Amino acid sequence: MKPRYYDLQHIKEIPIGDYLHACGIEPAKRYNGYALYHAPYREDHNASLKVDFRQNLWHDYGTNQGGSIIDLVMRMQGCSAYKAMAHLAERKATPFTSFSFHREAHIGQRRDEQQPNNTRRILSISETLPLHLQSYLREVRGIDLAVASPYLRHIRYEVGGREYSAIGFPNRAGGYELRGDKTFKGTIAPKDISVIAGRASNAPLCIFEGFVDFLSLLTMKGEETISPSIVLNSVSIIHRAVAYLHENGIDSVRAFLDNDEAGRKALQSLRSAGIKVEDMSRHYARYKDLNEYHVAQRTGQKQVIPSRKRGLGR
Repeated sequence: MKPRYYDLQHIKEIPIGDYLHACGIEPAKRYNGYALYHAPYREDHNASLKVDFRQNLWHDYGTNQGGSIIDLVMRMQGCSAYKAMAHLAERKATPFTSFSFHREAHIGQRRDEQQPNNTRRILSISETLPLHLQSYLREVRGIDLAVASPYLRHIRYEVGGREYSAIGFPNRAGGYELRGDKTFKGTIAPKDISVIAGRASNAPLCIFEGFVDFLSLLTMKGEETISPSIVLNSVSIIHRAVAYLHENGIDSVRAFLDNDEAGRKALQSLRSAGIKVEDMSRHYARYKDLNEYHVAQRTGQKQVIPSRKRGLGR
């Protein structure tokens, strides 16, 4: 059976407040333009879930997660982005009950008026990176473009009438993670995890925090040895990785996460979900992340990459 395709923008315009109301979930506190709810997907005594009715976005201050209505349904249902869109498309066929505290007149027009001028609009996508971005990956990040290039795209986009260029790494929902040649990091919505099939047979799935870490291991080990992988693209959506693992019957992973508090919390989230995790960050414990470790090896620090029996090479 062929998969159905959904109008992503149309679905994302479904008012979050209306959806929650249809689910029998009402706000604990109401304000001008937003409300606070008790998060329906976890124990929340403080009403930490903010829903901004003008932007139609949510944010959970207790978990530092948030996003569109699709993200919220994924969190509530513990499902994939595709299943969340299917659920919302089905619900949209029956109009949601409207209610007065946020359904203001001409809300669609007001959203357009309030739409920030910093929305990224894609101009073109190509498979060949310009020289300055190639140089950044090769010289600054130590990435072998011969193995990395198939995973990357050159994204030209516009913001507020100005044109920009960045490295693009696609996610499973059709969005892109963006990196410039200096400090810029961004996203072409929708935000989601990236799933890589890998070529190594019978190898455990690997989880990375960002795509540069994935490309670092790819450079160190070679494409033929790469396991099936998930790139989180943000630890704030670790729940999507958990949902993917559960949906696919995967109960053990290797985690190449950052050596910081966010990385440790993501690691604990995996374990709390019943996933057996081999914490690979112990092999680069002196470094912030896997890429920093990788660059250190290439720039003359002679700490040898662990052998096959001892660490990253297994």
